[in-house]
Amino acid sequence: MIETEDKGQTATVAASRPFDVNRWSDYPELTVCLSQLVCELESIEGRARQRGNDDSKRFRDAVRCLVLDLYVAWKTDPDLLVAIQLGNSHYTKTTRYRALFLRWSSFKTAYDLLLQAGYIDVVLAGFNDPRTGVGRTTRIKATEKLIELLTNVRLTIPRIWTRAQGVESIILRDGDKRPVEYDDDDATREMRTALESVNAHLQRQWIDLRITDRQLERLQSRMMLDYMQGGRERGAIDLTRRTLNRIFNNGDWLQGGRFYGGWWQSVPKEYRRHITINDKRTSEVDYSTLHPALLYAEVGQRLEGDAYSIGARAVPRSLIKTTFNKMLNATDRINPPDQFSEHQAGLNWQQLQDAIVERHAPIRQYFKTGYGLKLQRLDSDLAQEVMLRFIKRGYTCLPVHDSFIVHHAVADDLKDIMLDVFRQKTGQSITVKELSGHEPELESDYKGGLQSMELGDHTFFEAVGEYAGYEQRRLDWLSGPNLGGSA
Repeated sequence: MIETEDKGQTATVAASRPFDVNRWSDYPELTVCLSQLVCELESIEGRARQRGNDDSKRFRDAVRCLVLDLYVAWKTDPDLLVAIQLGNSHYTKTTRYRALFLRWSSFKTAYDLLLQAGYIDVVLAGFNDPRTGVGRTTRIKATEKLIELLTNVRLTIPRIWTRAQGVESIILRDGDKRPVEYDDDDATREMRTALESVNAHLQRQWIDLRITDRQLERLQSRMMLDYMQGGRERGAIDLTRRTLNRIFNNGDWLQGGRFYGGWWQSVPKEYRRHITINDKRTSEVDYSTLHPALLYAEVGQRLEGDAYSIGARAVPRSLIKTTFNKMLNATDRINPPDQFSEHQAGLNWQQLQDAIVERHAPIRQYFKTGYGLKLQRLDSDLAQEVMLRFIKRGYTCLPVHDSFIVHHAVADDLKDIMLDVFRQKTGQSITVKELSGHEPELESDYKGGLQSMELGDHTFFEAVGEYAGYEQRRLDWLSGPNLGGSA
């Protein structure tokens, strides 16, 4: 159970997240540990014949992804459960979205043996009633035995990443957000190649959140509570999520296409200033009024002035922006947002919409056409080009849809690239701005530290202090084989 003290209130929630089959690590100590664990499980199994090379690899990979994902869940939140599908249809169906390296027989055997050996705890058993269609996915968690096993080999978050091979990163969904099968063409292959380049770069970086352990704990609780109340897609920060995918909507390659999957995208906006790349502070640069500017570019014009200023001082800018986006995404009548007050605004809901249409007469034909998803395809193509150009310079660029996070020293370079990409794609100019409030260098009261520890014949350092979690992850990154170099 999770307790949160957000806004002076306490709430208790229980949460789970889906099992992620794509966890991976080739950390040497883990490799040795896995070999010993596989031997232990096979001794319990008591097979008459040894597995062949292919089956042995599949069994080992199944063990690896199970123990890694349970360990990541525990590191994220000790009470977080993992919802796992155990039916063979989820592992045998022919689809580009299935984890191709897994076979159900190997996976189920690995799961059963880990359960039998005391490494997995079933907290909530799953069921499926075919008569009613009612069911529940099994919820599991790591046992103390598994936690102790992986903690003893000093397995930490920077040493775990997302498996890239055999994972589909270009995702097409239907109107109900279900994945759609498709045949590759030159366009999808080009997008996948570009994304593989971006993800390969991101996997080599250490992307973290430099806040105290107590602040992180409270943030996780807040996000989990929001998730349980339906206000957030992900329930907690998972720092191993450093790769992206592109998601297209309504079975149409011209709708959507934005980049998702990076943990930094789910962090509340006010925390983004604490993001670090390879232990360096960052800056965030934003395209100002991107979608209005793209629409004006569609009709060969440049957006002049603030897109969300309609000459009505009593109407908050945030309300105008929300209404503009509703009008752009809708295909029919739209309801006012909760923040709308006719008394405060001095005009009714229809009058507000009419004022927006009047302000943007050159693009009025796009309102209430559902054109917003097509604009997402345009802004995602911009984002792809910005990221690729930055990577070619050897720097990391984290997308947050219409803004990007980079090492603070190269923020001006990012602005130049963003302006140039927009101009090349649209033939028009746009304004970009650096968002204020990003983290300075270490504060004068920063309390981090290390203490020397002895383990057998080896000496290692362990972080202490209120930033111990961040410091420990920094040490683990510095000691790892995949240093990303400059941020």
